[in-house]
Amino acid sequence: MDLTNVQHSPMGAHASFTLGHPGSNGGLGLGLAGPAGQNVYIAVEDAPGSGSFVALPFFATDDGDPLARFQGGEDGRTAESTGPLTALPADRVRRTLDAVTDRWTAGPLDFAVHSPLGALPEPPCPGDPDAGQRDADPELRLAVLPAVLAEFTVDNTSGTAPLRAFVGYAGSDPYSGMRHLQAPGLTGVGEGIRTAIVTDAPDARTAIGFDIPFLLGDGHSQPAGFGLGQTGLLVFEVPAGQRRTHRLAVCFHEADHVTAPERCRYLYNRYYADLDAVASAALGNFETLLARWRRAADDLGATSLSEERAWMLALAIRSYYGSSELLEDAEGRPVWVVNEGEFRMMNTLDLTVDQSFFEVRQHPWTLRNVVDRQLELYSYSDRYGISFTHDMGVANVWSPPGSSSYERPGLTDCFSYMTGEQLLNWVLAAAVYTGTGDIEWCTRRASALRDCLDSMLARDPGATGVQTVDSDRVAGGAEITTYDSLDTSLGQARSSTYMAVKGWAAYRWLERALRALGDTPAAEEARFRADRAVKTLTAAVGADGTLPALLDDPEGARIIPVVEGLALAHLTGTDIRSEPRLAAVLRDHLRAVLDSGRCRFDDGGWKLSQTSDNSWLSKIYLCQFAARALLGLPDDEDMAAADRAHAAWLRHPTESRWSWSDQMIAGVAAGSRYYPRGVTAVVWLSER
Repeated sequence: MDLTNVQHSPMGAHASFTLGHPGSNGGLGLGLAGPAGQNVYIAVEDAPGSGSFVALPFFATDDGDPLARFQGGEDGRTAESTGPLTALPADRVRRTLDAVTDRWTAGPLDFAVHSPLGALPEPPCPGDPDAGQRDADPELRLAVLPAVLAEFTVDNTSGTAPLRAFVGYAGSDPYSGMRHLQAPGLTGVGEGIRTAIVTDAPDARTAIGFDIPFLLGDGHSQPAGFGLGQTGLLVFEVPAGQRRTHRLAVCFHEADHVTAPERCRYLYNRYYADLDAVASAALGNFETLLARWRRAADDLGATSLSEERAWMLALAIRSYYGSSELLEDAEGRPVWVVNEGEFRMMNTLDLTVDQSFFEVRQHPWTLRNVVDRQLELYSYSDRYGISFTHDMGVANVWSPPGSSSYERPGLTDCFSYMTGEQLLNWVLAAAVYTGTGDIEWCTRRASALRDCLDSMLARDPGATGVQTVDSDRVAGGAEITTYDSLDTSLGQARSSTYMAVKGWAAYRWLERALRALGDTPAAEEARFRADRAVKTLTAAVGADGTLPALLDDPEGARIIPVVEGLALAHLTGTDIRSEPRLAAVLRDHLRAVLDSGRCRFDDGGWKLSQTSDNSWLSKIYLCQFAARALLGLPDDEDMAAADRAHAAWLRHPTESRWSWSDQMIAGVAAGSRYYPRGVTAVVWLSER
């Protein structure tokens, strides 16, 4: 069985039913920076009437006795009374995963979790002419439903007596206890008013207590009012000769405002007042939702990918939605936020541009929403012109307008300013959005696009097509790039070949956009600087056919992400065939650094810089796309070996508890965990 945690997440609820890694490494989390760390129980009797159960291994054994503090010095229960639950070994469990369904099968037990995928209609703003009609749209209401679905199947067709089974979890909220949920046609257990597991099975009963031995060890049903303990179960009994599937809704709800100082709440509160309403909608629309999500998975087309690529894309999609928040502000306007995984920085712009390819495919309005908010609230000017902040805040606390939670002056590495790159990131994210055909948006933002071009030009005083100066905001430090935890081969912005190709991509798009807007002089200037960038890069090729990471260090490190900008150019509408010189230089460079082993790990995985063991999977995915689809490198056994290595990094025996992770140190997740940016893998689908 694959032991990787998966974030089974609704869209825009910053919630996750995380499951897959053995022990208490998953559970129901809302607004967290990592797995909830709860015991999750999915169990069936090992034989009818035995009173002993086998379970999927998503719980830890507690050496202490939770009853001891109630027993006034008694020794607690005997050892014989504490062991009716055994974890199934991994080799007895089969598991399959795609972008919607995660399924485990072991003997008579089958458990599947189904997570949302598909359309997310744009919610109306107050005052929109059709606001009432759009607000009543059932597609929108179901899309924002903060729940995932599950099916728990127990096969007792060969049994001669009833077989008991249960599903549940041990809560971890210090402010709320476990409770029984009872509503017409619904039975469930929940923790306070924020999380719950609910079923519409008519014969289900609930049990709350200290632990599994307390609840099931003596075979007696718990009284309905008993509430001590943090373990809650839904208990089922399957008659002899029958196979039953029990439908479940794993529900989340946060009724209060969640951000400050600007107060926003989850937009789903428009339609769902509490957990009961969420559960009722989820179970009442079970077949409709599941059919819709399965169709979306088919439309995604991931089955065209290799097994390893399809698996990595599925894992990444689930982590993206696990970091997403669909909020509404005090005026009722929708606000889309993607949190930066374990760091929880809000709408980090260097993630926004990389996630834009997925968003524009699934729900393009969310990309426009972020790009607009960035321009209106989180842009600023330095001595060279306009740029944009690294992020909009952290952990549901908005930064003051024009500032971020991350950037500080006087530094040369992590936490310095990313002024130049964030300028390019906003331009390229806007470019991805305008690929939807929204000409009106582009026209409305014409002055901003011209401001961005002027700012790019000012950062290239020598007219080389490459940024060669640092923002005055660094105050004696140095600008950095998104690769903030790497050495200067990728971390330095000034004279970076990675930045040069990315800037060339932005110039090429601005040339076309400004020409279409009627600003011919600006378009010509953008064209000239793009041409100059190509000339500068081709002149920098070394004797071995490779480009240096930094133009001012020609004998220094070699890197893979110099080709990343090529993917961005293609995905924003530039025909790479129109740049044969640049394509040839980048093709020769990439072949050389890969074939020589300078940018490969021993396991075949890609090493972004020859001087650092720190590699980021989201960026590798983009560069693999550029290599195969744009530069003509063969999709051969070397590529397959790299895929196997990259998947193995995510399947690490211990670090796979973090689900999809980005930053890998020699193949081990070391940061940027529980992370959304892996959806760059969606570009693989366009290779067809």
